[in-house]
Amino acid sequence: MADELEEVLKKFALSNLEQDGAWLELDDIGPGVNECRNSIIGKIRGEKVANFTGVKNFVTAAWGYPKELNMAELGPNLFQFFIPDEESRLRILKGGPWLIDNQILVLNKWEVGIEENTEAFRFAPLWVQVWNLPIHWISKDVGKKIGKVFKEVKEVLIPHSGGKEGKHLKLLVSADMTQPLLRGTAVKMNGVSKWINFRYERVPDFCYKCGIIGHSERKCKNEVNIKKGQQENQYGPWLRAQTGKVSPQKDGKPNSYHPDRQVWGF
Repeated sequence: MADELEEVLKKFALSNLEQDGAWLELDDIGPGVNECRNSIIGKIRGEKVANFTGVKNFVTAAWGYPKELNMAELGPNLFQFFIPDEESRLRILKGGPWLIDNQILVLNKWEVGIEENTEAFRFAPLWVQVWNLPIHWISKDVGKKIGKVFKEVKEVLIPHSGGKEGKHLKLLVSADMTQPLLRGTAVKMNGVSKWINFRYERVPDFCYKCGIIGHSERKCKNEVNIKKGQQENQYGPWLRAQTGKVSPQKDGKPNSYHPDRQVWGF
């Protein structure tokens, strides 16, 4: 707020009435604070600006038609959801990932100044499949340890069947939306390192150049250092755990890299 006032003072010659303004007491903002405490703030990370009606229809159905749900648009792709029932709010905050038009809706509980705090929407839930595991590594304890490369592991599942590609683990993690998707990780045991592959279920649009969720390769401004002999696109559709809509990319640039066919030694 102080920064905004400073900018105004730099640009305009203010009158006494404009400079003096009004004094607010805590009692004046009390009703607004009480109302906001019953709300969730959501930010859609992506290039496409979401439609208010479309977002409202989506969350109403996806969240199980919460009672007395109201919604306000705070800015482009920034929304406030008023939900009086605390149990419903907690259930929604713990759920997800919530995808609208292949863009992720990142949620956080309301607090003073959150609408201007980009860090509040840095982490979001993602389902990650963990592949290339020896069969005797398939356990929840192993999943939790491998998942430490993410901010948090919320849940570990062991699918009953793996199909032709073998068995795998599923992790519900809290992932950093400002960093590239992790393609896998090296796991060490008894002095031997093994490469473990990650695939993401219902992953939002992400860049095939830098690997960050929220923009396409066409609009990527990030510098990626590639050594001689390495392929140009370090990320690609092979990070998706299922077929379907993929991130919009440049035409005519096939990605032939298949990490699941490789075992890396260290």
